[in-house]
Amino acid sequence: MKGSTKIFLDSSVLVEYFKERTEAVELVEYIFSRSDFRVFVNDIVYSEVAYIFIRTKAGKSHLTLKRDESLVRKLGEEFLNSAYPVLETLEFLEVNRDVVSIANEFIVEYGLLPNDALILATCKFYKIDCLVSLDEDFKKPCKDEGMHLVSSLQDLKDFESGYNTNCNIDKEEDI
Repeated sequence: MKGSTKIFLDSSVLVEYFKERTEAVELVEYIFSRSDFRVFVNDIVYSEVAYIFIRTKAGKSHLTLKRDESLVRKLGEEFLNSAYPVLETLEFLEVNRDVVSIANEFIVEYGLLPNDALILATCKFYKIDCLVSLDEDFKKPCKDEGMHLVSSLQDLKDFESGYNTNCNIDKEEDI
């Protein structure tokens, strides 16, 4: 089975990667170069990345986009040809009833918005080793939940250097 370290990529990192922000490119390319990493996203990440890609390329408001189907089709095709192939290489984790239940707790406990709560809940439910995100909202919840938050290549290298290989990846109930 490929990889022993389970990494979850938040949309913030992928969006900046597609915008070619140097720090995000270095981080994502390093992650993709590692055969010992299993890299995950969920449908929330897909939705956020696709939406931000289309909206950024269009340079228009949400309401304007809703009224311009031909522009959305054109930019949707561009997304499918440029960004989606990257997402397609990642493993998608299901957002199920248990994940939603955990997310509801995170909304109340940490004041996370629903999408962020679903992302963190996915990580907790599937026992992800670290969440890679540029979103500062995850700092306290990750710390409190025992989740390692990576925001830079140096963070990831620090995580690796002190990493305990006790990942439980081979247990049948885990992914």
